Amino acid sequence: MKLLILVFMTFSWLLGLDECNSLKTGVFKMTNEVEGSAPITSVIERTGEFQYERVKELGLEIKYKVEWVNDCTYKLVWLETIKDENNFGYPTNQIITNTITEVTPEYYIIISSSNLFEEKFEGKVEIVKR
Repeated sequence: MKLLILVFMTFSWLLGLDECNSLKTGVFKMTNEVEGSAPITSVIERTGEFQYERVKELGLEIKYKVEWVNDCTYKLVWLETIKDENNFGYPTNQIITNTITEVTPEYYIIISSSNLFEEKFEGKVEIVKR
């Protein structure tokens, strides 16, 4: 049993998963490449219980409730569309589940899924401030 715990702790350390807790608050940035158009950058501010996402290119700002499922997985539940300059029409019934799979000092990797789509998305999120 002790060997199993040691192996798990070593595996978690190698993946940086013990660092997931340090991502519960902070400022982050994620850039998505969209084929045929300019990249879209989301600035994310997470305060533990809430997350604000601002997408300047879309004139969009959304507030989510953050529900941590475990140390490295959290759900984003829509609370409010603060700004929607281009009438994007964010789906208010969408729940996004993010699983952190890697943490470095500069960025973390997430796998995102939604209750509205079958596809999963893997993304790199830059750490601006922890």
